[in-house]
Amino acid sequence: MLIPSPSLPALKGRFPFRLAATSYIIPDAIVPNVRFTGPFVDEVELVLFESRFAESLPTPKEIEELSSLVREYDLSYNVHLPTDVFLGHSDSEIRLQACDTILRFYERTLPLHPTLYVLHLEKNPPGDTEHDNTSDWRGNLLYSLENLLERGMQRNLLGIENIDYPFQWIYPLIKELGLSICLDIGHLLAQQEELTTYIEAYGEEIAMLHLHGVADQKDHRSLQEISHNDWHIISEFLINYRGGVSLEVFSLKDLTTSMERMSDLLTSVKDDKLAELEVPGLIGIGNSKRRALWRR
Repeated sequence: MLIPSPSLPALKGRFPFRLAATSYIIPDAIVPNVRFTGPFVDEVELVLFESRFAESLPTPKEIEELSSLVREYDLSYNVHLPTDVFLGHSDSEIRLQACDTILRFYERTLPLHPTLYVLHLEKNPPGDTEHDNTSDWRGNLLYSLENLLERGMQRNLLGIENIDYPFQWIYPLIKELGLSICLDIGHLLAQQEELTTYIEAYGEEIAMLHLHGVADQKDHRSLQEISHNDWHIISEFLINYRGGVSLEVFSLKDLTTSMERMSDLLTSVKDDKLAELEVPGLIGIGNSKRRALWRR
């Protein structure tokens, strides 16, 4: 059993939402990373970005080990599916290969009972004949998403993430297919978008938040890099939020300082003023009564 390090705040079960860290915090394989962060968080985001590398797909043995860690650390997982596939490509063979890849990762990790599968709908690569044809690209995306659902992917487990183009391009597909939203706050900050606009428009459909800061025009940095004003907006939303929150950073230093900022949301008060939040259906936490107060 990992002894909690005083440098990493223990925030498991402290919030009414599921707090997650990524599976790439220390320079090691996926299982050691989960062992490292599991005692401190409710959930781990399994980062499976690069399908072209064989080691990105967890082996059956790793799946068994990850399953055992669920019980050991009272933990759950969400899965970030590969980002190096093109579901909207003009070439039907490339689209089919992309669907096959996504399903391979989905089916391998399904025994872990993830709370959500996060998917990027990547723009077509520059060499594609329809690189700038948004209408045809969206049509191809719809075809691929329907293909995934017809082949067994559960729509209630699929969350589409905002990336590096206007989210309005793909929101109609999400709405039509009844999918969830993974709102990446760091991407919005990097694009200098107004957080309030997105939270007000899509708040009820958000199943997962990706939180990270931006520094020197680079995202996936510590939450300490988020401005006071933006942090206030995020904090206000989190008061009534009951989904997943993944601290999408990839170093121990950034995770530590990010968790420190998350811990600032908590405040201690006398027992007679402590709010007990009864949150049904939470995954990975044995006691569904979580004590959480927010500094307003």
